[in-house]
Amino acid sequence: MVVPWSDDPPGSSGQILSNVRSLLTNLAADSSKRKPPTVAAAQEWHRKLYDGVTLPVPYYAGEIRDSDPRFPELDGYEVRVGPLRGVPSALVPQELANFEASAQRATARLDGVLPAGDKPGRASELQAVVNLCALLHGEWVRIHPFANGNGRTARAWANWAAMRYRLPPFVVVKSRPDGDAYALAGYAGMRGQHQVAAAIFHQMLNRYLRSLR
Repeated sequence: MVVPWSDDPPGSSGQILSNVRSLLTNLAADSSKRKPPTVAAAQEWHRKLYDGVTLPVPYYAGEIRDSDPRFPELDGYEVRVGPLRGVPSALVPQELANFEASAQRATARLDGVLPAGDKPGRASELQAVVNLCALLHGEWVRIHPFANGNGRTARAWANWAAMRYRLPPFVVVKSRPDGDAYALAGYAGMRGQHQVAAAIFHQMLNRYLRSLR
């Protein structure tokens, strides 16, 4: 029988915020190594986000919705974002394999344009990085592989891509960014339409950079 998980446990906000800061610090430290993007890495991020937090089922941290008998509570665990359904649990493993392959192809292409240590110097290069942020974020939201915490992990993906190419971690991981625009980007991402998120991320990045002046 599925045990639902839809909210953070009471009193866990401080621990999660501390975990977010630690995760972003680790991602920044690793950004210059240009490691290939993997689903396993995102699973570890998810575990770190909820380290020290009591969940309805402990293995909800880091394990995916599928039919793995080792994690029976995730067998048949289906999710919705408003009126939209996430990928059916039986299809999540294959969707994640596709995600990983696509992410690795996309980063390999962009690595060829921006070698390690380089940052975007042209408008087209900057847009390419923001598009990658939006793609990784949107596809993770569309698949919704975890019982909960998918948005946070998707925003971690966006920051992972930004820091890989020497941009700051401009997407707030917790809490969800304010305003209707980000929500609309999420709904568009659930439909596989990531241009909305790319436009909104560009605005977020510009605001973040202005705040540093």
